[in-house]
Amino acid sequence: MSKRIIETSFWTDEKVIDNYSPEDKYFMLYLLTNPKTTAIGIYPLPIKIIAFDIGYSKESVLTLIERFDKTYKNIVYDAKTQEIAVLNSLKYTISKGGKPVEDMINRELNAVKNSDLIESVYKNMLDWWSISDRKFDELIKSSFEKEIFKRKEAKEKNANTNVNADANANTDSVDDSYHDSLKPHNSNNFDTFNHSNESYNESSNAKTDFQNLIELYQSNFGIVKPILYDDLKADLEDYGLELIIEAVKRAVKRQREYGYAQGILKSWNNKGIKTLDQAKAEEVSFQNKSQNNQNKFQQQKPVKKAPEWTDEGRLIKAGVDTTGMTQNEMYKLVGEMGLRNE
Repeated sequence: MSKRIIETSFWTDEKVIDNYSPEDKYFMLYLLTNPKTTAIGIYPLPIKIIAFDIGYSKESVLTLIERFDKTYKNIVYDAKTQEIAVLNSLKYTISKGGKPVEDMINRELNAVKNSDLIESVYKNMLDWWSISDRKFDELIKSSFEKEIFKRKEAKEKNANTNVNADANANTDSVDDSYHDSLKPHNSNNFDTFNHSNESYNESSNAKTDFQNLIELYQSNFGIVKPILYDDLKADLEDYGLELIIEAVKRAVKRQREYGYAQGILKSWNNKGIKTLDQAKAEEVSFQNKSQNNQNKFQQQKPVKKAPEWTDEGRLIKAGVDTTGMTQNEMYKLVGEMGLRNE
């Protein structure tokens, strides 16, 4: 009997707490644990089977799938092949590597009918793989890339075969240069695919904003735990890297954690602050306001009073600030200023 391990952090995830209804939680747990699940998170799951398993109508199931696909964006469902892709499943379903695991992944990838689902999971996992310290994640990533490349190459060869067949049927009207242009690109080097295909070139390009955000977090607050991964990704989408860096600077300066930076970001969002220039202008305005309030407070401080016949009273009347002066100092100064006989 197959077993599925679900981390308890599922129940404390902010997205789950803030957005998921009891029905949503039930459905997500079903997607992660039903008998048809696979380690890669892509598997056939007909609507009628879902409805039968969880006891919902087909209409209710379709509504749930629509919500998880379009609103939460954590699944993709292909009605034609009746396959589902749970995009983040790989973060939780595999805990070790090795040849048996690699063989299992390759078998499951090979069984997927819709190649777009493989690509969707691959693109969704790229950021996670870039920060993961699990060595076997690189193996998983490599398996996905090889499968994508294999399918892409097969598709191109098939297309070229069809085109060449059509061209051969009209050889009398087509010159040799046309046939040369139809020759398939024969390359089995996967590195060539990585550099020639823009969709899968992310790993060879400069660091993404998300990778930079992860490094920023880890250099100031420590290792990013899986439960924070989606939160950081959401912050990047909502606020942008530039504002997050500024908020983190202010949090670190005050020796606070990342939650403090999130509070700053939310405050800026409530005030309509969308750019770094606006954030800096708001800080200057706040400092100026604070300084004005301090000056106003100092101006409103009560004027020190003393009886006019005393040395202190005479000095105050003459406009001398007696703060901190001793009685002997005031007595001496009154004499020097000739105020004693007034």
